[in-house]
Amino acid sequence: MTPSVARNIITIPKARAKRVRTRISYMNDEQLERFLTAAKEYGPREHAMFLFAVSHGARISEVCNLRIADIDFKNEQIHIARLKGSLDSTQSLLRVKGNALFNEAAAFKEWLAVREPDADNFVFNSQKATRLDRVSAYRLFKKIAKRAGLPETLQNPHTLKHTAAMRLVHGAQMRS
Repeated sequence: MTPSVARNIITIPKARAKRVRTRISYMNDEQLERFLTAAKEYGPREHAMFLFAVSHGARISEVCNLRIADIDFKNEQIHIARLKGSLDSTQSLLRVKGNALFNEAAAFKEWLAVREPDADNFVFNSQKATRLDRVSAYRLFKKIAKRAGLPETLQNPHTLKHTAAMRLVHGAQMRS
């Protein structure tokens, strides 16, 4: 670092603070199953919402932006409009044989059967029949995570994105 001189005062630039990298928080299989069970007990919207998030590694804003037209039940596919520079994609709906908790098509159908219509056809709308906002979704996630007995480090919806990524890394991707 080179000192600079201004009016006979020498100043030395401060060293940049090193960013401390925190450990990535993600759920193990048992925690994920406990969380999704608690979400399903909370309601069909929350089960479908958070199952979608972990199945496709979706951010909470991507979950809130999902529209009914993005779901293709006939071909069992879903279109995900990504944010933050990620590429949009079309993926298969999740279905794990022998575990109804991980049947994405059934979760969506159960929610859509009782969902109040809204003008924009967002899949996850609020009680006022408007698009669910990310802050409300965050609060729901935190409440359900507490109910499931998850530690504080796992009470953020972004952990579902990390959980999806780590399941891929560890080769434990839920298979249909």
